Formats: sequence, C-alpha cells, structure tokens
Amino acid sequence: MAASARAAGMDRRGPRELALERDPVLGGGAQRSHGVGPWQAVDRIAPAVGFALRDPLPWRDVVEIVQTGEDAGYAALFLPETRGREPFATLAALTPVTEGLRLGTGVVPMGARSPVTTAMAAATVHEVSGERLVLGIGTGDAGPGALERLRAYVGTVRLLLAGERAEVAGRPERLWLELPSPPPIWISALGPRAMRLAGEIADGVLLNWCPPERVAFARERVREGAEAAGRDPAAVTVAVYVRACVGPDEEAALAALRAQAGTYASYPAYRRQFHQVGLGELAERAAAAHGAGRPEEVPEALVRAVCLLGDAVAAAGRFAAYRDAGADLPVVYPVPCLDPRSTVVGTLLALAPRPVGGDPRPGGGPRSGGHARPRGHPGSRGHPRPG
Repeated sequence: MAASARAAGMDRRGPRELALERDPVLGGGAQRSHGVGPWQAVDRIAPAVGFALRDPLPWRDVVEIVQTGEDAGYAALFLPETRGREPFATLAALTPVTEGLRLGTGVVPMGARSPVTTAMAAATVHEVSGERLVLGIGTGDAGPGALERLRAYVGTVRLLLAGERAEVAGRPERLWLELPSPPPIWISALGPRAMRLAGEIADGVLLNWCPPERVAFARERVREGAEAAGRDPAAVTVAVYVRACVGPDEEAALAALRAQAGTYASYPAYRRQFHQVGLGELAERAAAAHGAGRPEEVPEALVRAVCLLGDAVAAAGRFAAYRDAGADLPVVYPVPCLDPRSTVVGTLLALAPRPVGGDPRPGGGPRSGGHARPRGHPGSRGHPRPG
C-alpha cells in the first residue's frame, strides 16, 4: 500500500538528502518549528513528487484519479481555488478515500476569506485528515501593499492555528478547536520579493509557470529572506507547479497548453515573471493572441519553455530538470485535452514516481483501466469509501 511504502522512505531537501526519523504521514516531527520539514520520498530511490488537479471533472473521476496518483507514488495533492469546487471541502471529502497522501490548497487567495475563516477551514481539514493538510495561501492580486497584507494575514492565521489569540478587524479572536500540531503554511511567489517573504515567514513556497532555472533563482531569494529573519533556509520547502499534457497526440496537447499559457500571460503578474526569465517578448505575443481570441497564435516556444508535452521519455527528462535546479517538490499539473480523464491519468502515470500495474519503466505506465483501489482498506481510518 502507498502509506507503507512511504513509511520506509528517505527525506530529501533539494540536492541534499537527510535521513531523518520521521512520522510516515506528517514528516518533520521534532525537526519542525514552523510546520512540515523536508518532503519524504515515496521510497528509497524515488524523491517526492506532487500533483495538482483543477475542475471540471466529474466527482467519481476526481476520486479515482486521486487514488491512482497515490498508488503511483505521488506524495501530495494540491487543489487551486477556481470557480468550481471549494478546495477545503473537497480535500475533506478526499480524506477517507486516501491513505497518507498530503492534501494541499494550492493556493487560496487571502481576499476570499477572513483569517478566522481560513484558520477554521484549515483546522477542520487538518484534524479530519489525520494532520495531512498543507495550507497554501496567495495574495490573489499584485496591487500596492499586497505582500505586506499577505505577511499580516499569514501571521494571523498561524497564531489562530497554534491556539493563540489574534487581533482580527480590531477584535481578539481565538479558535475553539485545538490542534496537536498545526499545518504548515506555504505561500505562492512569482517575483523576488514574494520569494524572500516566503523565506521569512513560510514553511514552503509554491512557484508557477516558470522554467527550471527559475527554481535556482527562487532558492537564493528564499535563502536571503530566511537568513534575514534568522531562520534556516533548509526549513522552507521549494515546490513548483509544472503544467503537463503527455501523450501521443502532441498537437492536441500543444493546443491545450497554448490556451492556458495565453490566459496566464494576459495577467500582469505572470507576464512580469515571464519578462524576468527572458520570455517577455513571447509572453507579450501570447497575451495579444489571448486578447484577440486566437490561442493558436500563442508562441510554441513559450509553451515548451514552461510546460511538458510530447512523449513520456522526453517529458520526464524535462520534468527532472526542475528537481536538478533545486525543487524539493516538483508538482505535476495535468492539463486535459481531448478526453479529459484519460489525458489527466495518462500524464500522471507518465511522470509517476513509481510504476503502477505491469509497466516496469521508471517513469511509470498506465495500469489497466486506472480504476480506484478496493474500498474499505485499513488505510481508510475506519471510514467507508463511497460506492
């Protein structure tokens, strides 16, 4: 089972490997001061990898895909906040149908909830999941003062999750629910200031829409922030979303990734990051194509610089570059095309930490049908799985 395999794993933090005595689900233990420490590997030869999902997919497909991902050795699932399922409720619903999979918000914008509401939701998921939550928070905008507001927001949420009193809108607040151990708090970061802030206040940083070399840049900014705050930079997990559509129909994959790249290039914060990594001219063309309703004109070079597509071997090699650049937790972010369910499953299995089913390749391979594991296994913590 996935949980037992993880229990025998090795911790890995970027290029450095630390063999620590760890709780197989929580990790960190006494090593942690602000949350979960280095990510635990799935087994002794495969470092940790996460995956992300976003709507729309039917609920039954979501459950089966998540279970397939856990069986394939993925260590963590992240759900972004979209105009679909509410992420905290979704993670809570996935708790009884997973075993040791870490469950993360990736990310929730601070403007969508008060610090009290976020802390309540996070505490609930962390408790019912057996302390598996990773709480990812973002600014939700890049307006003036956004990072200082994020600093204050994270500080307030952290106090509340620790059982302390915090002032919210001029009133003292405190959660009634007490947690033995609060969840780690990560923040999203596109620019150097946000990366330094992560080093100062967060347990992890989540990068997005960037080439591998941006990871090394981010690690250095995290180090600067951590050292300025008197923290150990190694205590901050560096994770990165990597959009991927892996399979035989490369043209369909390219079309799907072009559409997403154009959308994100139209956002000023992401376009600014593209400029910072030398992709500014391509991003401007992508934004113009998106604005004109012509996603097919998004430059292919931009897509290939920040996404994975094509055959499994080539995609896996490109994905490994993020680890080599210093990512503690590369996160596969499948982008569906054609048949959404099959392309998401195919992408996850192509980049999986360990093979599933009969395929012996290191990158994994499709198991027959991709069906969910049988219900009612011991790892379900006594909760029945939905039929």
